[in-house]
Amino acid sequence: MFSKIGLAITFSPTSKALLKETLRLQKLFNSQLVIIHIGKKNETSEKKLFEIIESVGLQKQNYDLIWDEGDPAKKLIKNCKTAKVDLFISGALEEEKLFKYFFGSVSRTIMHELTSTTLILKSPSEAPRSFKKFYLSVDYSTQSEKTIVSAYKFAIQEKAEEFVLIRDFHAPVLSTSIIDSGSINEIKILKQQWITEEKEKMKLFIKELNLTQIEPKIVCLYGKKGFESGNYARENNADIFIVNSPTKKDRLIDRLFLHTAEFAFEKLPSNLLIFR
Repeated sequence: MFSKIGLAITFSPTSKALLKETLRLQKLFNSQLVIIHIGKKNETSEKKLFEIIESVGLQKQNYDLIWDEGDPAKKLIKNCKTAKVDLFISGALEEEKLFKYFFGSVSRTIMHELTSTTLILKSPSEAPRSFKKFYLSVDYSTQSEKTIVSAYKFAIQEKAEEFVLIRDFHAPVLSTSIIDSGSINEIKILKQQWITEEKEKMKLFIKELNLTQIEPKIVCLYGKKGFESGNYARENNADIFIVNSPTKKDRLIDRLFLHTAEFAFEKLPSNLLIFR
């Protein structure tokens, strides 16, 4: 499924855990491993990096190491492309201030411009375990269809116990009806009607994908598009939350309208997989 995995590694306290999580996935997919470190190279830093790598029992002949200097986002994107990485793994980054959000950061640059599928591990463990609860935010696009099929193959390899497809939606007509209606019961009925109709649409959409090995669960949520699905995954303790990759946004005003991946990134509901 993924022939080459790239891991961004630093000298953080979670580096050893990240390596162990990555090695589990490398074995699962029978992939080549590329370790990427961005930073100044000297005798001290080189020794420190190899100590981390060797601490998990990884031998030099079993991975490629790319060591580069410069802007972290640009260098990670460049090296992943050059090495033909198709799954890029990193640890969760600290929350960013509003200024960094509007004017760019390593994480958001990678989210929009990296050509590899990206896995952000929220709380990597030195005793990694398989992902059993797969939660996906889906729509009716061709890209979403491809994401569902790829995620399903991943879930089968993991012997997953849950495969949940979440469709969150907002209907302007329903919003107008809610405003015009003075009855709480009428509002509830209208919302339930829209949710029921959306669920029937989802059933037809999913039926064409022939998902037979693990019975998918369909969940339709009315509310803030992009937000509800991540919140649902969080409340139900998902092991991995999967979304389509966002399209590149260049204008400042576009940053105000978040993609599902960005909602998820703001407050990680679980490990986050962004499919390309």
